[in-house]
Amino acid sequence: MNIKGIIEKAVGRKVDITLTDNRTNIISFRESRGRIVLRIQRVFTEAPLDVILEIAELVRDPSRKTPLIDDFFRSKKWKIKKKPRISDRIEPLGRIYNLEKIFDKLNREYFSDEVRANITWGRRSPARSVRKRTLGSYNAETRTIRINPMLGSVRVPLFFIEYVVYHEMLHAKLGIRRNSKGRLRIHTREFKELEGRFRYYKSAVEWEKRIA
Repeated sequence: MNIKGIIEKAVGRKVDITLTDNRTNIISFRESRGRIVLRIQRVFTEAPLDVILEIAELVRDPSRKTPLIDDFFRSKKWKIKKKPRISDRIEPLGRIYNLEKIFDKLNREYFSDEVRANITWGRRSPARSVRKRTLGSYNAETRTIRINPMLGSVRVPLFFIEYVVYHEMLHAKLGIRRNSKGRLRIHTREFKELEGRFRYYKSAVEWEKRIA
């Protein structure tokens, strides 16, 4: 469907259309140099003809009600993903350990420099978070590895920090897989095999048991 052509014919004016990812201001328009500049949520590229014509009517008369537009957007809203919250707080340098240097070293040694991700210390949280094994995390949407700041201590050996970073880098490399039954799997057989290749894997596992 040629949305631009349909709206131009209905409005009787030239129209420039921009598709947006806005979840709240789904349709807006203004005049510019004799043309209509129309911004619409990209989900309307799937809209049927009657909805597109109602958009054109809205451009002609901004005061009119839009029941078709409202119903269509409501029915498709589930398709519109919220933008991931991407924090600008990337702080790899800690008091003891520089996570970026650790990441780069592991990337060269185990991943042929193929893992692309940010790495940062997470926000400080209660000590029980370490006991619950939330030592690190990987956010696939923002491609960010976060390491529990409780590990940034002289009491934590370098090989264990490297192990936690390596573990999260594996998540970044392998992503989430589905098994034969269609269930999501994170720690797959391949993941566990690669995890076991970490040079200090056994030492790290033993050390983790002591802090669990």
